[in-house]
Amino acid sequence: MNQKTEGIVLSHKNFQEADRLLTIYTKDFGKVTAIGKGIRRPRSKKSGHVEIASWCHIYLAHGRNLDILTEAQLIRSFGHEDFSPNKTAKIYHILELVDHLTPQGQRNPQVFGLLLHFLKRTTQNEDFNLVSTAFKLKLLSALGFFSTANLTDSNAKFLLEKFENEEFESLRDSLNITNESYLKLLSFLDSIIEDLSERKLRTTKFINAAI
Repeated sequence: MNQKTEGIVLSHKNFQEADRLLTIYTKDFGKVTAIGKGIRRPRSKKSGHVEIASWCHIYLAHGRNLDILTEAQLIRSFGHEDFSPNKTAKIYHILELVDHLTPQGQRNPQVFGLLLHFLKRTTQNEDFNLVSTAFKLKLLSALGFFSTANLTDSNAKFLLEKFENEEFESLRDSLNITNESYLKLLSFLDSIIEDLSERKLRTTKFINAAI
């Protein structure tokens, strides 16, 4: 039985002669790993729809060990319509954060919504210090890893509460933070993420070069 959902491709790797293993964050099933059979063949109808950072409608058939991607229809491919190395580095950073922090098969529509919203922000040339800080705090909060309610430092609590709870537009219009302060804040958040995932963020060095 095929199940339809929306998904954003976080990563992929080649498998066997013509297949590809896809890691997809879906709206209805959370993070899944699915095999795209024959997807690397030149005539495959699915190949252009499930590149990294593609937002698409997908159909999944549950297999014994892996889900099987039976159909895909592209909605939008982030970063491909106006490609630049800097923009791609930022998009891949957002994807890596979700891949590192989310478990397999745990539905969380809030995380899907955050991922989609902030990918759109990234492609609109918004201040990436603001985008990255807001996304990381909201993602950690949505996954239950962080809450400003536990903070005691009043100055830090006031600032972080804004990032955690306010809409992006409000943050953009009301905050005035120096690059040095952003650097300290992002370093703090990245250390939390790396401790939680027990993995280094590979895209951070490219982000630092891109900002």
